[in-house]
Amino acid sequence: MMHRFKYLSLICFMFMGVSALADPVAPSNQCTVRDRNDTIVILVCAPGGNPESWRDAAQAACGSALMCNAWIWDDLTKAPVKAPATDSDMPKGQAAAAVAIWVNDSNSLISLQRVR
Repeated sequence: MMHRFKYLSLICFMFMGVSALADPVAPSNQCTVRDRNDTIVILVCAPGGNPESWRDAAQAACGSALMCNAWIWDDLTKAPVKAPATDSDMPKGQAAAAVAIWVNDSNSLISLQRVR
């Protein structure tokens, strides 16, 4: 009986984990997850957002996954439709259009600004 409970708990945990990765969620009312994989989250936030709301939304999107970077855009047309496998696979034009990157393992929000 005890083994059946352990397996049932494990199956429920696995199902919830897969579901959380598969469904685009709205971690805040200003930001939406466009796509994600195990390590990258594509997060689109309303224009004029502030770093605090970006941080909160990115933390919620990454959850407890340490190796998670949430790339943040404030323009849906400039954000990738699909999350790349790694940060280095992010197309340069789209990476340059991001407004920030949340690095979950160091709890750091890196604001990006274009240098002219």
